[in-house]
This record gives sequence, structure tokens and C-alpha cells, in this order.
Amino acid sequence: MFSAWGDESGSVSSVDPGTYLMAAVVVEPPAVEELRDAMRPLLLPGQKKAHWRGDSDTRHDVVSAVVADLPLDAVVVVRCGPDRDRDERRRRKCFEVLAPLLADLGCTELTLESRGVRDDRRDRDMLDALRASRRLGPSMRLKHAPGPADPVLWIADAVCGAVVADRVGRGRWLRALERRTTIHVVDERPKV
Repeated sequence: MFSAWGDESGSVSSVDPGTYLMAAVVVEPPAVEELRDAMRPLLLPGQKKAHWRGDSDTRHDVVSAVVADLPLDAVVVVRCGPDRDRDERRRRKCFEVLAPLLADLGCTELTLESRGVRDDRRDRDMLDALRASRRLGPSMRLKHAPGPADPVLWIADAVCGAVVADRVGRGRWLRALERRTTIHVVDERPKV
């Protein structure tokens, strides 16, 4: 049995248009506290959570080095779709691939960063739709937690950041994580 923590990110629209991704870190339950203990010291004064976007390259080096040494695996779904798609559709398209992948790995619990009551409900509705279509069995539970509340969510954020950076030509952080990271690309861009 494994647990997973997930986060999402858009890519850099000027360079990688229509791209959205969701990442999840997969962990054996006994290792969860080790991950939290490793991430807490990375908070800078005044920060409530470690967050890739807005951090410096030096901070990215530090965070990716810490994450690379942790006992986890990461699964990332990158969805390339039409520019006109809204972020919520992009997220759903990623989630409908990610949740079954995690279940296939033996994950029975997925914690996502909370985006508020309405958006969290959308995630639960998507999980129910996957179950109704038999693309996902009944064993996975979905929880939401505020980003500052669980440092394991910060790891998923860092994995997203490293993948986005790689997609726009800055691959050094993903190279640090790649031995433990599996990336699934779903290309739904219109064919020309």
C-alpha cells in the first residue's frame, strides 16, 4: 500500500502553450514523516510553504537535491491540449490519467492541495466519474489539505516545477529527479 500527494501546474504559455501537468509523489506510509522532516527546514523566513514558482535557481538546486535523496517515486501527467481550454478542463484531463496510474501502483490514498470548497468538490466528482466508468476501482480515497499544512505537498510542487523547467529548456532540476520520476505525456493538440 502506498500514499500519494499531488499538485498541478501550468507550463510557460509563451513557450509551451496549452500544456498543463499534475504530479504526484508516491510514498510508503512509514516514510512520510521522513519526507516532512526533510522539507520543513527548506522554508525561508516568512514562508508558509516551499513553492517552486518565484524561487531562485539556487533555491531550485537546493530543493531538487533534497527531493532527489528522499525515498519516493514521482508520477507526472503532462497534457498538451488546445490553447483555448480552461485550466479546470486541463486539470480534469490530467487527473483522469493520473488517478488510475496511481491506483495501478497500489496507492490507496491521494492528497491534493486544496483549492477551496468548490474546486475540491470538482476533484471528488471527477474521482466518482472515474469509478462510475470503471476506470478506477473503489479503493482510492481522496483528501485535500492546505498547502502549508503538509510539506509532502511541497515535493509534488517541486516535481511540477522541475518538469515545467525541463519543458522550456532548463532541464538540470529534472535530471536530478529523473531516476525516480515517470512522465506520461497526453498529446491532445489539434492535428494540423
